[in-house]
Amino acid sequence: MSSFLMSEAVALVRTVQAVAAFILFTAFAPLALRGAADPRPEPRIVSLKGFEAAEVRSQGFSLPRPMKVHIYAKGGGLRRLVHARTDEPFFAYGWILNAATREVVWQMDGTNTRRDWEYRVADQYLELPAGSYEAYFSNHGFGQSLLFAQWTRNIDRRSLQAEQAERPRGFLAAFGADRTSLLRHWREQVGNYGLEIYLPGGNPSEVPTFEAPLRWKNVLVALAATADSGHWTQAFHVRKPVTLHIYAEGEGSGRRMHDYGWIIEARTRARVWEMSMDKAQFAGGARKNRRQVETVTLPAGDYEATFVTDDSHSPADWNAAPPCDPWMYGLTLAVPSDTDLAAVSLAKPMAWVPLAELVRVGNDQDRSVAFTLTAAHSVRVYAIAEGSGDEMADEAWIEDAAGKRVWVMVYDHTQFAGGTTKNRLADEVISLPRGTYTLRFRTDDSHAYGHWNSDAPWDPEHYGITVYAGR
Repeated sequence: MSSFLMSEAVALVRTVQAVAAFILFTAFAPLALRGAADPRPEPRIVSLKGFEAAEVRSQGFSLPRPMKVHIYAKGGGLRRLVHARTDEPFFAYGWILNAATREVVWQMDGTNTRRDWEYRVADQYLELPAGSYEAYFSNHGFGQSLLFAQWTRNIDRRSLQAEQAERPRGFLAAFGADRTSLLRHWREQVGNYGLEIYLPGGNPSEVPTFEAPLRWKNVLVALAATADSGHWTQAFHVRKPVTLHIYAEGEGSGRRMHDYGWIIEARTRARVWEMSMDKAQFAGGARKNRRQVETVTLPAGDYEATFVTDDSHSPADWNAAPPCDPWMYGLTLAVPSDTDLAAVSLAKPMAWVPLAELVRVGNDQDRSVAFTLTAAHSVRVYAIAEGSGDEMADEAWIEDAAGKRVWVMVYDHTQFAGGTTKNRLADEVISLPRGTYTLRFRTDDSHAYGHWNSDAPWDPEHYGITVYAGR
């Protein structure tokens, strides 16, 4: 039953005493998990390892009846003068979810692990009811401590090859605490991180495994937010009033969501549901991980579900501990009632015909274009501009033939447009009487199309204002 988790070689050869400890550990490791009084082997049902290349690994398993499992996990966390708090996750640790409820049933923390040299080790038996479970292990970063000082860094697998050639430098290098040294220390230890689950006295053929997450029933929309700076949209049609189950995971802090989703009524552009800091709850891991679970009843109509991410902290690279349900990051819509399933279907985004547009507007521009309505009509106004501090730095508006402003882009009526927080979006449907109108867009001396002084919006090609014929 010796496994990669029992290999102490890298950590224990640093001193002469460590060599002796390694020899003793190797000699008695086969008894460590089995127990000296019980020579029977414990078959392994889950093995999560190989974190040199992956931040998170997972494995699902189903118990046909209440059973005892044996968990052995080796991770890492900063040294503390007092015991680590349970709400302060390690930088390498494991946990188990109930696959049906998506709630944590076990997690490595300061109360159920012991320190073993540079590692935190969990070695315990757990009684689990019959059901399906998902085991996870994550290593998002690395850290070291010296007395009251602590050093941490994110381990971004996308840039490891480029960082490998860097040499230690600076004052912290003398303590082995600069970024390059921390990366070297991480490489020495990461091969020993992981989690294994054994079945004491059981038959592993009774415990089928599956790929996590467990596939949900009647999923209508699944917007998996797999990348930074992402934008995903799916349209769907509802033929009669239907209740949807919404499961959303994202990132938020303070009073604002950074990675989040929403649903709009496609014809009116009105938001009928949105992920918000007021409703989202803590999702495990880093405090900024948020989860919103609820049901919403939608009348018949056309809808669009959207999820967006900012430039950091996503499954592409967690710069802090991931949420406890990492593969569900994004927005999932399911239909709880089987009888309602036939009343909903996926659709293509609604096509809008432009009446007039001022797009790809650069710095220091004041542009205008006229359009005419031969009859009273509803139109869709879509504008992206710069605004901050409750005011618009770039202005967008519509004038009638007399020069009166009949629509103005107001900061309080805008939404985040992706990229930097000052990118703002107005997307609404208004009614205009018959007549001739002028579309106007004016920019200041910075941050516009082709000359961004910060991150661009999701839809840079439409920076400016567009009016579409209503539906």
